[in-house]
Amino acid sequence: MAVRPPDEVLDAVAEVVAAGEPVGRALRWCPPDQWHLTLQFLGPVPRLTPVVGALARATGDREAFPFRLGGAGAFPTPNRARVVWVGAAEGRDDIVALAGAVAAALGPVGHETEGRPFRPHLALARLREPGNFGPVLAAIGSAPVGEAFTVGEVVLYESRLSAQGPTYSVLERFPLRNA
Repeated sequence: MAVRPPDEVLDAVAEVVAAGEPVGRALRWCPPDQWHLTLQFLGPVPRLTPVVGALARATGDREAFPFRLGGAGAFPTPNRARVVWVGAAEGRDDIVALAGAVAAALGPVGHETEGRPFRPHLALARLREPGNFGPVLAAIGSAPVGEAFTVGEVVLYESRLSAQGPTYSVLERFPLRNA
């Protein structure tokens, strides 16, 4: 499940990515239709109904909140990057709390978290082999990206892998209060 920024914010991200692409030719850049802030990856879901119920409980009493993207980073480190991302410039505590509520609700229905602290990010590029992509991070920069937006819903996606990369389909939407 994830938060998908509005199209105008994703357009601003695309402009920032364009600055990093010439420096990061070796990266496999993710297309904009794949951009979202993953709250928790579920893997195979044998029974959808318990997941939907847990997510409805986790999100039903949560308030919508402002959020803004910004600040390039890499996992696991810029010198050995496998994923290049843009993080949270504003609203970090709120999205971390939302991810925590989602994790707490999904654990009892068989979907435990990965065990590392949640770091809000929107994946921009991936690498098969780790590399030093500090220059790409510098080109993308540390400034906020796009306008602040309201996180007003959580989206449960189904992903299907293919040779062209993943495709995402919306299974359910879970609105936050006062969105």
